[in-house]
Amino acid sequence: MTLFVVAGVGWFFIGGGFAKWRDGPSLADACDGTVAVDQVRALLKTDDVTGKTKHTSRGRSSADESGPPVMCWLDGPGGFKQRAFVEMEWRSKAWSPEIVSGRRGSSYVTQFSTPITGGWSGMMTPADDQATATVVLRCRNTTGPRAGDSLSLFATSWGGRPFKEAAQRVRLARFATQTAQAAASEYGCDARFGSRVKRVAPLKYSSETNPDAPVLARAGGTCAGVRAGWLITRAQGTATAEAPVEDCLLLDDHGRTRFRLSAYYGTFADDQRLKTRSTRDHREFSDTSPLRTDFVYRAEANCPGSPRQAVLVIDYLAVNDDDKPQRRYARAALEDFAERSAARHGCTDTKLL
Repeated sequence: MTLFVVAGVGWFFIGGGFAKWRDGPSLADACDGTVAVDQVRALLKTDDVTGKTKHTSRGRSSADESGPPVMCWLDGPGGFKQRAFVEMEWRSKAWSPEIVSGRRGSSYVTQFSTPITGGWSGMMTPADDQATATVVLRCRNTTGPRAGDSLSLFATSWGGRPFKEAAQRVRLARFATQTAQAAASEYGCDARFGSRVKRVAPLKYSSETNPDAPVLARAGGTCAGVRAGWLITRAQGTATAEAPVEDCLLLDDHGRTRFRLSAYYGTFADDQRLKTRSTRDHREFSDTSPLRTDFVYRAEANCPGSPRQAVLVIDYLAVNDDDKPQRRYARAALEDFAERSAARHGCTDTKLL
C-alpha cells in the first residue's frame, strides 16, 4: 500500500498534477473565473500556469460598477516570456480598442487583421512574435444595465509557439472565444456565440512590398470588387467573415502598398469616430503615427442594432515626401469597398464624407 501511495504521488508530480493543483486557485479565479483553463494551458504549452487579475476604474461611471474593465495575466514557468494577457471592456465604456487589439505601431498602414472563423465576430492581429485575438459579443439584452451593449475581449500571447503555426493560431482563437463566452455569462451579456474554431488563416505580417500579391481584377475576399487605377494594379486582403474590422491593401505594379482600405464596426467604429471628430479637414492627409486621426476619405453606414454608424476609410502610404494620393481614384476605391463591406454586415445608407 505504501509503495502504491508513493508511486501515485510520484506520478502526480511527474505527470503535471502538482502544477494543476498548485496553480488551480489563482488560475481558476483569473478574470473573475472566466478564463478557459484547458485552452490557456494548451496555448502556453504547460500545465503550470498561474493567474493574476486586476480590476480598473477606467471608463466606469461609478466606482462600485461591477464587471469589466478587467485584465488578467496568465504566466507559465517562463514568466513574461511565456504569457497570455486578457483584457475585457464594455463598448459603452471602451477605452481604445484599436490600440488594445494590437492594431498599432510604425507599420500601421501595412498591418492588417485576419478574421476568426466559426461565426464569431473576431479577428487576429500579429506583431512580431506575438498575436492578439479580439472577440466582440453583442448583448441582445432588452432590459437591465447591459441592454444593447457589447462586450469586447482582447487576448494577447507571446513566448510560446510561433503564430505562423496553424495549430497555435487555433489555440489562441479557442482560448479567446471560450473565455469570452464564459465572460458573457458572468457579466450578464446575452449574446450569440459562434462554433468551435477549427481554422484561422495565416496571419499577414507587415510588409511595405509584396510583389506576389494577386492582380486586383481577380482579387477576392475583402478586396473583391475594388476597381484598379493608374499604378494601382494589385491587392492584398483577407477572407470575409464577421470580423469587427476589415482591411484591404492596394498595391502598385511593384507590389508596394499605396492605399489601405479599412472598415470599422461596433466599438471600433466608435473609436474611429472619436479620432476623426475633431479633425478640421478629413480630406487632408497627414502622418500621425502610430494611429491616424484623419484619412484621405471616409464613409459611414447605418448598421442594425448599433447606436452609432460604421466607419469606412481609405488611407495612403507615400513612397516619398513629394508623393501625393490620387484623390479621384481614392474616392472611387473607397466607394467600391464601402458598399460591399457594409452590405456584408447588414448595413445600409453608405455615404462618403
